[in-house]
Amino acid sequence: MSQENSAVKVDRSAESADRTAASHSKRLLWVNWGLTLLTVVGAGVVMAIAWGAVMSTAACSNCPDLGPSGISFNEVFYGAPVLAALTIVASFFTAKRRWGIVVPVSVLAVMVAAAAVVTATVAQ
Repeated sequence: MSQENSAVKVDRSAESADRTAASHSKRLLWVNWGLTLLTVVGAGVVMAIAWGAVMSTAACSNCPDLGPSGISFNEVFYGAPVLAALTIVASFFTAKRRWGIVVPVSVLAVMVAAAAVVTATVAQ
């Protein structure tokens, strides 16, 4: 070190803050992709619930209400895997962003709502 730089001090807290921010960013990225892959599992669960609900009405020949009037079996059964696939595609663009976690969380909420609607409205 020369005489010109003898009074210069290195601020180690800035380096530590950068490392902490980087590890936090990596942690959020892993959580985001974990939730994104969980939408695939959620789609399978929604499909199983919808299939079970339809199969529970198979022996009912004169049931007045066989399901929700606004949502048909096709939207719930085929929509869940499409939502999971779109979530994976969207996560390639949003996973590294600050609010990128909103995409898989909102899709999981839609899947839970779809499963709840099918479960609550199909005749037992």
